Amino acid sequence: MKKRNIILTCIACCSMLYSCDLLDVAPVSTITAESFWKSSGDAKAYLTGIYNKVRALSNTTYYGEDRGDAFKPGEIGPVTIAWSQGLLESNAPSYRDAYYIIHNINLLFYRIEGLGFTNQAEKNRIKAEACFLKAYTYFFLLKVWGEVPIVTEPTLSDKVEVKARSSKKEVMKVILESLQSSIDLFPEDGYVNKNYASKPAAYALKADVLMWKAKVLGGGESDLREAIKAIDEVGKSGVSLLPTYSSVFDNANKRNKEIIFSFYFERYETGNLSIATNTTSRTDNLSMAVNLGDAATSPNQSRHVYAPSDKVRAMYLKNPSDLRYKTAMIDLVDKDGKLILTQTNKFRGKAYTDDRYFDDDLIVYRWADMLLLRAEANAALGNPTALVDLNEVRSRAGIGEYTGPTDKKSIEKEILDERLRELFIEQKRWFDLVRFHFGGTINIYEEVPNLVGKQKTAPIYFPIAYNDMVLNEKLVQTEGYETNVVR
Repeated sequence: MKKRNIILTCIACCSMLYSCDLLDVAPVSTITAESFWKSSGDAKAYLTGIYNKVRALSNTTYYGEDRGDAFKPGEIGPVTIAWSQGLLESNAPSYRDAYYIIHNINLLFYRIEGLGFTNQAEKNRIKAEACFLKAYTYFFLLKVWGEVPIVTEPTLSDKVEVKARSSKKEVMKVILESLQSSIDLFPEDGYVNKNYASKPAAYALKADVLMWKAKVLGGGESDLREAIKAIDEVGKSGVSLLPTYSSVFDNANKRNKEIIFSFYFERYETGNLSIATNTTSRTDNLSMAVNLGDAATSPNQSRHVYAPSDKVRAMYLKNPSDLRYKTAMIDLVDKDGKLILTQTNKFRGKAYTDDRYFDDDLIVYRWADMLLLRAEANAALGNPTALVDLNEVRSRAGIGEYTGPTDKKSIEKEILDERLRELFIEQKRWFDLVRFHFGGTINIYEEVPNLVGKQKTAPIYFPIAYNDMVLNEKLVQTEGYETNVVR
């Protein structure tokens, strides 16, 4: 990983010279392009820079976790507009960072054929990883904004045709085609490094995508069955549940047997894992906490913006034997056992001599996630085998097999609850809620406290930012939001 650390900054700076903004485009620097794209090593280096940008796009709770029901305001704040469900055209984030990534992927494909590769397997792997990242980024756009422009070529001049929003169906088609190309191109069936895309990671993403297609876009049973097949392929890669839940998040064993794909973090190479900094820094105000020494505190790196919601805390305490509770969160109590504060405890980072740094990897897919996703697909199909995967996850957690009602809706609701307990703060909750909402299991406007009564004012998809609307006259605002842009 050392070589990777060295080149990340260089590639990030180099790639800044290439504009991917389909709304406000500058031409590519010919001098920089001619001096950089010389050898096969340049393609690998450029791909590393793309990983860096995708990781940055993913290292936030704003687009997903903030909109769900797993957080409440912490002791510092402030909460985001996404958490308060007050998104508008005027305060919405831009999607240009995602299109910057797509531009760089398109540019890599444009340049790679002109480089002198002596190792075809290496070239295919680079292209396979790029296809994966393209699918991953478009899937991010689809989940957050729904209908988005499709850009297939890099920006090579100042003559750029702006794009209208394509339908969700058309975006989904691009995603699945990119994933199939990724799967076909990988020269090996397993892993080279779990911080990089692989064939199993592509199958995991494919399963996730197909579940969205089946439930949110109305794809139906064939997509559910294909998702199950994709998860079965992941299962052939040697992944398995670790014996103990807490060991999955062991900072010293990041790429363990349960991990399928994760983004690399290291103290000196990049910033903190954002979702992990919801720990407390104000240790002086918590001197009455008798178990403060057990908490992951940091005077400089932490910011207790969010605390685990009362709902998610109760979800764990519903089963007092749940071994995941103390890994997921920690209750700071006084000498009488009175609760002072609850903070997240997963992704604790590492305590160095000067301070604690939250340098855990950002987990994208792990096997427990896939087991519960397969359980969800089987439950949607009415297959009793859904309980097999559900119970495997529950057994590791120490809460025993599911013994509740076995009607379809009850099992689906239990799987949704189990995903919250198992995957708390792993950036899954909001998108899980959306899937189960469209699948008919829940009403998201009753499930998320900040959405109650806001069916008409808080659409599920994000609005397009005002500046993006101004710069592209072909854009139409997301349904449910007003626009102040004058055409």
